[in-house]
Amino acid sequence: MQSLAFANLVMLVDSHEYLKEPLARTSDCLLNAVVMGSNICKKGDEDVQCLDNPTMYSHLFHMNTAYDRNACGGSLQVHGSAGTQGLLQHCGDIAKNPTLFDMTTSGPHETTQWQAGSEVELRVHGFFHEGVMRVALCYHEDSDCMSPTDFNQYILGYHFTEGTAGAGSDIYSVDMPFKVTLPNRNGRAVLQWLVDAEDVRSYVSCADVELSGAAETPQSSAYVCNGHPLCNCTSSAEGVRLGGACPMGTAPSVSGGQATGTDIVKQYKEQVGVDEFCALCITNGCPSTCGGIYKGYYQGDLCTNAPVIQGCGASHESGLPRYIDCTTETCTSFGWSQATSIAV
Repeated sequence: MQSLAFANLVMLVDSHEYLKEPLARTSDCLLNAVVMGSNICKKGDEDVQCLDNPTMYSHLFHMNTAYDRNACGGSLQVHGSAGTQGLLQHCGDIAKNPTLFDMTTSGPHETTQWQAGSEVELRVHGFFHEGVMRVALCYHEDSDCMSPTDFNQYILGYHFTEGTAGAGSDIYSVDMPFKVTLPNRNGRAVLQWLVDAEDVRSYVSCADVELSGAAETPQSSAYVCNGHPLCNCTSSAEGVRLGGACPMGTAPSVSGGQATGTDIVKQYKEQVGVDEFCALCITNGCPSTCGGIYKGYYQGDLCTNAPVIQGCGASHESGLPRYIDCTTETCTSFGWSQATSIAV
């Protein structure tokens, strides 16, 4: 059961990719971005991601240290033009708008109520860049949910994406489902949707949720992940698969301001094959390779990013979830180092 602030939905402006259900604190922002990678670069006066930095182009969720206390965005350590965060933030920062970014304060929307241990369908909305997305949960009982590492205990799933735009005149009208199974644990929590994008920025959304009705069992670190290889992998294993090597970027798409002839989508397809790539994509979120109801964008028009899946056309459904049971001891779902090459 969900209790969403539906009245707010009709007021939303066109936005870059964000969590729509449950409603993110920053849902009214044009964008809420973060920087992945160990360095921050400049585009004019704007702070942006360094596309040729290995910890960025690996797409293994290495959030920059500027967000060490800003897991949901709003860092005071990134800067843009006209005194704003420019290309990274259109809703100020944690000092100007604490209810959007400070998870220790009450948010602007009603808290979503969920049955612990149940399967729920999230909705993500907007205009999407190529990369990989993640859903994770942080319980307030465990931490203040302000640091990126606070979201490492309950990682619920991953999906690949290509550049995806709305089918009509509004490129921001993409709306896609992300199914996850919740931990069998009660409590107030923050749901984080994090996108490691091949763009000048990556994206984050956080929503306030509360889980109840859990079975009477001792508090556990057990969680259920959606079966994407990043649910349990290492950067040193051979063979990209669940339980093997992690799918990751091994070369930049841009170096010295020039395109290199590769991108993260091409690398993922080389590592897992086109069929599995489409199975690991979010439904309708990889139109250039897998087809679907939306427009392909950065990787070309619908079904033009060769190799494409057999029968590529106007429909696509993800092969996920393929749920697996995890704990922090049995699954490596975070904290990988980047690699310059992997055995496929």
